[in-house]
Amino acid sequence: MSWSRFSEVLMRATELVCALLLIFIAVLTVAQVVMRYVFNNPFVWSEELAIAAFVYMTFLGVSVAYAQDRYLWVDAFVAALPRAIATVVNGLVLTLSAGFLILVSILMIKVMVVTWKMGITTAALEIPRAFIYLSLPLGCVLFLIQVLSKFQRLRRTQ
Repeated sequence: MSWSRFSEVLMRATELVCALLLIFIAVLTVAQVVMRYVFNNPFVWSEELAIAAFVYMTFLGVSVAYAQDRYLWVDAFVAALPRAIATVVNGLVLTLSAGFLILVSILMIKVMVVTWKMGITTAALEIPRAFIYLSLPLGCVLFLIQVLSKFQRLRRTQ
């Protein structure tokens, strides 16, 4: 399987996971409202679970948005440059982005290890916080795959 095909399949799967998380959040929120106002017996854990699902959806969704070119990018400066120089600038931006994503992933994994060793859990569900913190390095790795994919496409256009 080629790199671009792998990247595309991974993004489709991530997009599906994000859609399922969004549906899950909506269903959970409606169920919470019904339980609270109709049955007067609210779930004590629903908000915590919805927030965790939202955090995962956010960090995973960033890579999907990047893969689909649905992100903020001010390219007036780059567009004004000659093609060869613009390619170098784009390559530099992709390289810096990759470095940043790797650094954030490493730092967040360290935070996860510390919170795991300390046994820090969420209040209602008592899920290890490290599990929720996993969303950031996971999102960064997915984002990094997209950055590498764009870098490969940039190299092919030269």
